[in-house]
Amino acid sequence: MKVIHCVGVLLVVARAAVGAQDPLSAAKDLYASAAYEEALSALRGLDSESTTPQIARQVAEYRAFCLYALGRTQEAESIVEAMIRKDPLASLNTADASPRIETMFVEVRKRLLPSLIRERFRSARSAIDQKSFKIAEAPLNQARLMIVEAEKLGVKDDGLSDLNVLVDGFLQLVRSTIEQQASPERAAAAPPASDAASRAGLSSPAAAGASRASLPPAAGTARGNLPSAARGARAVSPSGAAPANSARVYTIDDQDVSPPVVIDQRMPGIPAELTQMIRATHATGLIEVLIDEHGNVEDATIRQSVNIGFDGAILRAARRWKYRAAMKDGVAVRYVKILALVP
Repeated sequence: MKVIHCVGVLLVVARAAVGAQDPLSAAKDLYASAAYEEALSALRGLDSESTTPQIARQVAEYRAFCLYALGRTQEAESIVEAMIRKDPLASLNTADASPRIETMFVEVRKRLLPSLIRERFRSARSAIDQKSFKIAEAPLNQARLMIVEAEKLGVKDDGLSDLNVLVDGFLQLVRSTIEQQASPERAAAAPPASDAASRAGLSSPAAAGASRASLPPAAGTARGNLPSAARGARAVSPSGAAPANSARVYTIDDQDVSPPVVIDQRMPGIPAELTQMIRATHATGLIEVLIDEHGNVEDATIRQSVNIGFDGAILRAARRWKYRAAMKDGVAVRYVKILALVP
């Protein structure tokens, strides 16, 4: 009876403190005293629109804490999901979070990160479509940090490694373009990437899958455009012929597909003089390959020329490449992959 009496006294004291404290502090004290319903009532009285983002996040956190403590797990996870969608990398205030609540936050974050990374990437891609390279840089940086977080958490998504390469390549391309636009002398010597992409037929830059491919003796990454196959049409080869197989083609945007695994992706050698020329002009090459269900390259297309004299050799090599086919639900599928080449 003495224990029950002490707990009752604590609850009374906590409730009495509501009027003497700001609503958030009062709600925290009520939660700490296990008065979860009362804490929820106090939190409902807070207008998140009139508070700072930091306070609004704390309000959401404690709502989730209370709901979870009351066994309303689905509601708690819904709040956590909204919080993570708003700020995927914000850390949890663990002062009042039990280990089970921390685990819930981690599991929701792991579940959401792959789609949120792709959302940031699509946002950057849209900005690049509009040639808004400065705007594209922020979501690309966010995507990179989120990929690092996903790796720390052990997120299982076979497409993240390709996205990592693609994001790094895009950042390199975007920063190079911004630098060229800011320097009239360099811009005159080497046209911005957007102009080069236009001449190469890049009408709609987007992601179709990326890989790091070596241009001996120098290699790097960039990003490419959404191929016709990835938009629902059949991929068209440089000769204009369309592949006979019209089955669906998957890309890096398809979250539940395991990308092709490289078996043989040897690049042709490049003369030292040509390497120096490519570096001097900040050229970026992009090749799109359509990989069939058997891991063979069904089609190869230069989407951005690294050098017109070298394109033919790259295409001839690409048609001999071999992969383990992309997989969806245990079934081999066709897949479009972009390989990005920069000096």
